[in-house]
Amino acid sequence: MAATAFVLRCAGAAVLALLFATWAGLDHPVWATVSALVVSQDRLGDTRRTLVWRLVATAAGIGIAVTIGSLLAGAGPGVTLGVVVAICAALARWRSNLRLSMWTAAIVLLTVAPGQSIAHAGVARGVEVSIGCLIGAALHQLAEVAVAGFQRRWGSTG
Repeated sequence: MAATAFVLRCAGAAVLALLFATWAGLDHPVWATVSALVVSQDRLGDTRRTLVWRLVATAAGIGIAVTIGSLLAGAGPGVTLGVVVAICAALARWRSNLRLSMWTAAIVLLTVAPGQSIAHAGVARGVEVSIGCLIGAALHQLAEVAVAGFQRRWGSTG
């Protein structure tokens, strides 16, 4: 039962995150989908912890990308990316739960559209990631309730 619930909620979270982000007109719905899967863990407590740290790491990555990207605007994308990832990697060495800040910072820098500010890209990626994380965590909570109800009704434990 638990394995089936995991498979179904991961697939459901990926699809719902994509559909919602596309419906909302977000620039890169892929990040909502990826984030829904990143937070989908085997146990509800693990999903909740991953949700919190994914959101914290996302905020850190966005803040670092926007700040350093703005300060090094004329330095070129390779230099800016290197400095941003180095700062996020140092942060991740201090607190391993912040490892995803490296991904977020790189994603923000690499998805700035022509004529778009880095701050706008940061906010947009933050919205996409947050939507995915919340959908993934919500489906896990709903799946836990559904599985518990099924087990109470039918007496199944497997």
